[in-house]
Amino acid sequence: MSQRPPVNVLGMGWALPETVIDNKFLHEEVGLKKGPDWCLSRLGIHERRSVLSREYIKSTKNRDFLAAITHAKSRGETPVTLAVRAAQQALARTGVKPSQIGLVLCNSDIPFDPVPSCANYVAKALGVGSGPHADLNTACSSFARHMKHLSDLRDDAWPEFALTIQTACYTTRTDYSEGSIDGYIWGDGAAAQLCSMKHPGRLKIEPMVFESASEGATDVLVDGTKHFWQDGAKVREFSIRKTVETFEAVAAAKKLYADEVYTVTHQANKVMMDSIIGHLGLPEERHIHNVETQGNIAAGGMPSAVAQRLDTLHKGDKIVYAVLGAGLAWGGGLMEVQ
Repeated sequence: MSQRPPVNVLGMGWALPETVIDNKFLHEEVGLKKGPDWCLSRLGIHERRSVLSREYIKSTKNRDFLAAITHAKSRGETPVTLAVRAAQQALARTGVKPSQIGLVLCNSDIPFDPVPSCANYVAKALGVGSGPHADLNTACSSFARHMKHLSDLRDDAWPEFALTIQTACYTTRTDYSEGSIDGYIWGDGAAAQLCSMKHPGRLKIEPMVFESASEGATDVLVDGTKHFWQDGAKVREFSIRKTVETFEAVAAAKKLYADEVYTVTHQANKVMMDSIIGHLGLPEERHIHNVETQGNIAAGGMPSAVAQRLDTLHKGDKIVYAVLGAGLAWGGGLMEVQ
């Protein structure tokens, strides 16, 4: 496990689209057959958000993802607009101006526009000047990858402030036909973090783990022609195992005990998270989560959960984080409230 310089996070933000999709709507109006009881018992998700309208999902079952992208754009809700809103919230919490930002990193798992990068779209929308802005994407583990990238930068490569963003609109690539399981899982959303090495922040983040297993490259797919697909059972087993291993590795390296820390994982589903904290004997009241009301918003899930909880935490509180995404890629480390 590598030890890297910590990254200071001065402000965090998040954004969700307008449309609320609850289990009753998916079952009674869209026609998904598994039903609300199945969803609650197997996923623990009550509702999620989408850049698509309820009428669009109901009438089309999202058979054509290109039409879904066009529909979302017509409503003014895209991975970029969500990213911009999340970034604006992070900036508003700090007083830092866009002109002071020298680097924008964004993941955008399934961009509506392949070129230019989401990072450059966001930089333009915010009024950020020139810089080495780029997309850096490892799907749901992108937050961990972004923190590692920042920590790896040479001192002379660091701007005064950097902005990292995780954004995705998976509902545009979700199958809503009657036998769908993915329709119960996915939501859309974004998270953003204003970071610095030169200024203290609200959180100090030490990225300690990031790896990928290329043999799992085809276990989670969103290709150019089809809906989202994954080998659900295999990915679930891998996710639980790697999350447990990451928690254990960080705790051992930092000599931490379960009752002394908060924990947060990739917000895949509540039942999976309960399995992880049960396996490790972690206190449920100290596990940070929001998947019940947001669904799985991919890379934005974990950092948005921390952002939504941060004001209730106190100086010195520690959070062990672990995330996993397509690749298969996973990462984690330690956050400490300042």
